[in-house]
Amino acid sequence: MTQSIRTQLLFWLVIPILVLLLVGTALSYGLAISLATDAYDRGLVDEVYSIARCIQRKDGKLICDVPPTALALLQDDIHDKVYYQVLDQKLNMIAGDSAMPAMQPSADLAGKTSDCHGGTIGGEDVRIAMVSVPAPGDPHSIVYIRVGETMHQRERIADQILIGIAVPQLAIFSLSALLVWFGVRRGLVPLSNVRDAVASRSPVDLRPLALENVPKEVRPLVTAINDLLERLQQDLQAQRRFVANAAHQLRTPIAGLKTQSELALRQTDPKEINHALGLIHTGAERAARLANQLLALARAEPEAVDSQLWREIDLNLVGKNTCREFVSEALSKDIDLGFESSKVPVYVRGDESSLHELACNLVHNAVQYTQNGGNVTVRIEETAGSSGAFGHLVVEDNGPGIPAEEREHVFERFYRLIDRRVSGSGLGLAIVREIANMHDGEVSVGDGPGGAGTRVSVRFKVVDSGVGREQADGSAGRSLRGAGAVAGDRPRTGPIR
Repeated sequence: MTQSIRTQLLFWLVIPILVLLLVGTALSYGLAISLATDAYDRGLVDEVYSIARCIQRKDGKLICDVPPTALALLQDDIHDKVYYQVLDQKLNMIAGDSAMPAMQPSADLAGKTSDCHGGTIGGEDVRIAMVSVPAPGDPHSIVYIRVGETMHQRERIADQILIGIAVPQLAIFSLSALLVWFGVRRGLVPLSNVRDAVASRSPVDLRPLALENVPKEVRPLVTAINDLLERLQQDLQAQRRFVANAAHQLRTPIAGLKTQSELALRQTDPKEINHALGLIHTGAERAARLANQLLALARAEPEAVDSQLWREIDLNLVGKNTCREFVSEALSKDIDLGFESSKVPVYVRGDESSLHELACNLVHNAVQYTQNGGNVTVRIEETAGSSGAFGHLVVEDNGPGIPAEEREHVFERFYRLIDRRVSGSGLGLAIVREIANMHDGEVSVGDGPGGAGTRVSVRFKVVDSGVGREQADGSAGRSLRGAGAVAGDRPRTGPIR
C-alpha cells in the first residue's frame, strides 16, 4: 500500500471497530427480536387458552360462547387486528373468523399441543398461535383453537429496538474513531519531529539527529539517518579536500607555465627561447597528466559507474597493451620492462578503459620511480580460493620500495612519499584503488622480488567467458623481456631476471 502510515493505521483500526460494532448490533438486534417475538407469542397462546375455556357442549354439540367483554378485549388493539377460529377434530369451524387460512394439522401442529407460526390474512402478514385441547364431554375428541394477529406492533417494536441499539453503537463508533484518530496522530508525532528536524537542516548541516525522546520503534530509522549523514559528511569533506588539493596541484604547473612563457617573451637569444619552450613543454605535460588523472579519478567515483556497459575482458590483453605503451619511456631510462601472461585466459567483468587506466597507473609509477637500469615486470596470475577463482594483475619493480608504515597512506589522494626526487601528483594509486573498488577488487602492496622494490597486486573475481579455459591467445604463457620487444613475440626461455 502506498498510502501514508496514518491512513493505514486508521484503516486497520477503524474498519475492524466498525465491523465489530455492526456484528454486535446485528447479534443484539436478532436476540432482542427473538425475545420480543417469544413474548408476543406467549401472549397469543394465553389468548388461545382464554378462548378454550369458553368451549362447552350443549345438546351434543360443541359451541364457543365467548363473552362480548372478552371478545372486545381480544379485539381492542389500535395497532393490530386479531382473528380467532375454533375447529372440531374434522376441521369444521365451530366459531370465529372464516378469513383465517385453512388449517393443515399435520403441518401446522406436527404432534405438538401448541404452535406459533406465520401466515397471511387479507394480504397482511400475521402471527398465528394454535392449541389443541380435548373436547368437553369427549376426551377422545380434539378441538383446535387458533388466534391470529397482524404484526404491526411487532414491527414497531423491532424498529424501536433497532434504533435503541444502533444509536448508542453509532455514538460508540464515532467516539472510538475520534480516539483512534487522536491516538494515531499523537503516536506519529515522533515521525513528524524527525521530518521537521531533517527539513530544517541546510545542505551543509550534517550534524546527527538527536536521539532523546525518540521511541524505540523510530530509533532505528533515526540511527540509519545519522549513519547516512555521517557518510555524507565524510564524503563531503573528502570532496572538499579533493577540490582544494586539485586546485593547489593545478596552480603550480599553471603558474610555472605562466612564468616560463613570460621569460620566453623577454628572450632574444634563440637558445634561451628554445630552453624556455622546453620548460613550457614539460610543464604542459605535467598539467595535462594531472588533468587526465583528475578526470580518471572522477570517472572512477561510484556514482559514475554504469555496470550495464561492462563486458568480459582478458587481463592478459590489458597487461600486454599497457606494456606496449610504456616501451619508449622504459627505454629512455634503460629499464628492463617485462610482461608475463598466464597460461590460460583470465577473464574478468568490467570496464575496459578503467582497467586499462588502472594498469597504466601501476606501470607508470613503477617505471617512474625505478632507477635507471632497473627492472619492471607485469604479470598476470590466476589463483583458486574457497569462493572461486581470482585473477591477479601484478606489477613488480626493484626500485626504492615503499616503507611498510606508508603503504596504506599511498592510496590517499595527493599523498606523496617524502624524499622522492621524482615529481608526481599523488593520484596514481588513489585511482588504482577507486577502480579496483569499482570492480569489487582488492589492492595490496608488498615487497618486490628478494625483498627489494615494490610489488603491487590487484585481485579480481574471474568469470566464465564461455571460451575454452585450456586455450589462450597468442600471448598466454609467453614473456616480454627487454623494453624494445613486443609482448608475446617469443616464448620465455629463462629466468625472469
